[in-house]
Amino acid sequence: MAEEIELKLTASPTALAAVPAHPAIAAAAGGRARTTHMLSTYYDTPGRELAAAGVTLRLRRAGRQWLQTVKGDGAAAAGLHRRTEFEWRLAQPRVDAAKLARTPWRKLFAQHAPHCRPVFATAVRRRAQLLAFPDGTQATLCIDVGEIRAGHRRAPLTEIELELGRGDPARLYDVATALVADLPARVTVASKAQRGYALAGGTAPEPRRAKTVSLDPQATPTQALAAIGGDCIAQLEVNAEAMLASNDPEFLHQLRVGWRRLRSLLKLAALVAPTELLAPLEAELDWLGTALGPARDCDVFAGETLRRIGTQFRGEPELDRLRARVGRRRRQLRSGARDALAAPRFQQLLLALGAFFVELVKVAPAADEAKLARTWVRPLLQERHRKLRKRTRHVHRLEAAERHRARVAAKKLRYAAEFFSPLFSGKRAEEYITALSKLQGALGRLNDLAVATRLLDELAPAGAADLPHARGIVRGWLAASLAPELDKLRQARRRFAECDPFWD
Repeated sequence: MAEEIELKLTASPTALAAVPAHPAIAAAAGGRARTTHMLSTYYDTPGRELAAAGVTLRLRRAGRQWLQTVKGDGAAAAGLHRRTEFEWRLAQPRVDAAKLARTPWRKLFAQHAPHCRPVFATAVRRRAQLLAFPDGTQATLCIDVGEIRAGHRRAPLTEIELELGRGDPARLYDVATALVADLPARVTVASKAQRGYALAGGTAPEPRRAKTVSLDPQATPTQALAAIGGDCIAQLEVNAEAMLASNDPEFLHQLRVGWRRLRSLLKLAALVAPTELLAPLEAELDWLGTALGPARDCDVFAGETLRRIGTQFRGEPELDRLRARVGRRRRQLRSGARDALAAPRFQQLLLALGAFFVELVKVAPAADEAKLARTWVRPLLQERHRKLRKRTRHVHRLEAAERHRARVAAKKLRYAAEFFSPLFSGKRAEEYITALSKLQGALGRLNDLAVATRLLDELAPAGAADLPHARGIVRGWLAASLAPELDKLRQARRRFAECDPFWD
C-alpha cells in the first residue's frame, strides 16, 4: 500500500511539447526520459458499485508489463491528488481477485468483483522524467497524450502529472506555478477515472457544493485548516472549470460560495499563519471577487427577482424591455467573470492557495497551535456567536446597512461552524447550523432586495424618459416584499436564539 500524491495539469498538445525544455523542468531533470505506450482498462459493475464506494479498479499494460491497481477515494484540490493506492504486477491480463482481498475494500470486492466488467479505457503515450530537487525531494514528471474510450465515445487526454516520490509536496507546486506562468496550462481535480465515468455515462458536470470535511479529533488547528482548505479550493476549481463551458447560473453561484468560504477560512488561518503568507492570497481573492460578485448579483436580479415579477405582470412591454436590458448587462458581467477564470492569474491563484495550505501544516506551533483544533476553535465560535446575537438583537429595527453587517456576521459564524462541526456532537451541531442557515438566508433575501434596488437605479435611473412604468412596477414589488421578508427574519432570529451553541 502507498499514498499516491500527484499534481495534475491539463494543456494542449502544443503546450505539452514545450514542457520538457522549460527551465523549471530542465533544472531538476535527472537521467533520461522514458516513453511508454499504456493501455488502461477500468472495471466496475453495471450498477457502478465501485464508483459509488469511491474505489477504482484498473488493469494497465505498460509496454510488455501488466499491472493491477486499486485506488481509494482521496482528496483533490489545486491540482494535488492524494489517494491510497495498491498495485501488483500480473502474469496475465486478468483481474486477480485474491489480490483484491488484501485491500481495505475486501468485502466490497468479495461481493462485486465477480460482476465487474470493462467500463472505459485510456490509451496514452507517456513520457516520464525523474526530477530531483536540492532539498532531497524526488518526483516524476509524466506527460500523457492520448484519449479516453468508452464504447464509441472518445475524449482527448492531454495531461501533465507531477507525482511525488519522496519529500516535500511544495516542490510540486513550485514546478506547476512556473509552468502555468509560461504555458497555457490549467490545474485540474478530475482524475482519468472520473473523466472516464463521465464519458461512459454521457453525464454533464454538476455544480460542486461545499462538503463536510471529516476531521481527525486529534488534529491541530493548522491540520484542520489545511483539510478544510482543500475542500474550499476544490469547490472553487470545479465550478470555475464548468462555468467556462456552461451557462448554468448555479456554477457561478457555487463558485462564489467557494470564494466566500475561502475568504472566511483565511481569516481563521490568519490567527496561526505568518502575515507574509496570507497577504498575497487575500489580494488575489479580492481581485477574483470583483469579477464574481457583480456577475452573481446580476444573475439573482435577472434570474430570480425579475422572473418572479414577470409572472405577476405579464404582457407589460416596458418590463420586457427592462428584462432585455438586464439580460445584456448579465451577459457582459458573465463574460468578464469568464475572462478572469480563463486568465493565467486564476490558475496561479489556485496553485498559490494549494501551496499555502501545504506550508501551513509546517508552521512552527505557537502556544495556541499546540492545542487541539477542537479546543482552539471554541472561543472563536463563541465570539462570533456573541457578535451575531448582538447585531440581530433588535432585528425589526435594523436599517439596510445594519442588516448587511448582520448578514456578514451570520456568514462568518456559519462557515466556521460548518468547518469545525465534525469535531463536536453531530445532532446539536446540525440543529444549530440549520437555524443559523435560516437566519442567514432571511438576511440574504433582504440583501437581494437592496441589491435589486441598486441595480434598478443603475439600469433604469429615476427621472429617465425610458422605462418609467417598468421602474415603478419593480420598485413597488420590492417595497411590497420588504414587510413579509422582515417577518421571516424575525421568526428566523427567534429560532436561532433558542438554539444552544454546540461547542459548549
